[in-house]
Amino acid sequence: MGWTGWTITGAGIALGVLLAAGLAIALIRGLRLKRRIAASQSMVSPLADGIHRGATDIGRGVARAEAGAAELSREIERLRVPVAELQVIGRHAWVAIMRIKGPLGWVAGIRALIKYRGR
Repeated sequence: MGWTGWTITGAGIALGVLLAAGLAIALIRGLRLKRRIAASQSMVSPLADGIHRGATDIGRGVARAEAGAAELSREIERLRVPVAELQVIGRHAWVAIMRIKGPLGWVAGIRALIKYRGR
């Protein structure tokens, strides 16, 4: 059995039809995939934008917190000397109160006795 012109032509036509059908199926599936990708992007885009805005807000908040921390550190350093001075003054005042309280304690006690006996 030999190859005839009709056999080769029929095989060529069949190959062409199968090739065209395969290309049509591939084109249809490609279009479906494109639509699905577009739908997915439209769902994910707002979420990604929200995440981006949130990250930007967090970055600004961190920058403000760092600036506030630096300002607070400067203020603490500025207040160290006055606090130390007030501690020294407080110690001296306490010593003075204790020295005055000794004699006044007796006076207060005598005064209370006089008041009590006067009743």
